Amino acid sequence: MRSLQAEGLIEIVPRRYSIVTRMSPADAEDICYARYVLEDASVRSGIRPQRKELSKGLRVALEHMSLAARLNDLDALAASDTQFHEVLIDVSGRRRLKDLWGMLNSQMGAVMRAELERQNITMTDTVQLHAGIADAVADGDLPRLRAELRAHYLAGFPSSLVPGAD
Repeated sequence: MRSLQAEGLIEIVPRRYSIVTRMSPADAEDICYARYVLEDASVRSGIRPQRKELSKGLRVALEHMSLAARLNDLDALAASDTQFHEVLIDVSGRRRLKDLWGMLNSQMGAVMRAELERQNITMTDTVQLHAGIADAVADGDLPRLRAELRAHYLAGFPSSLVPGAD
């Protein structure tokens, strides 16, 4: 319970009760921005040496996401989304980068649910939002991959709220 509280997922009133907190748009933005920064740092280290393995891992995760969307299984969609992005964070081989990224995982399910509702997008739309990332990796186009990641994580937020937005 303390771990969930530290992650901002529940509020504990000592000796009384605990309640699940509702994620604010600002919280969702912060989480997405942090994930974007970490994944961007990971792929900047280079995708060339392992591009084929990376591309294959992304395609497998994308297939799982597509199946989850067809089955209307939001939990499976969130799990395959994590799998997809974990492939990207593993590119760097940096353990602490992945540890920081992993600290945000428990919140990403809540972000995904909130953003589907807020942006009024379907689970199938979510799968399509990942396809550009996978295509950029398959083509070995690092600048496009970085732009796709930025759009993926930050496009749904007002540019005035996103640090460094153009």
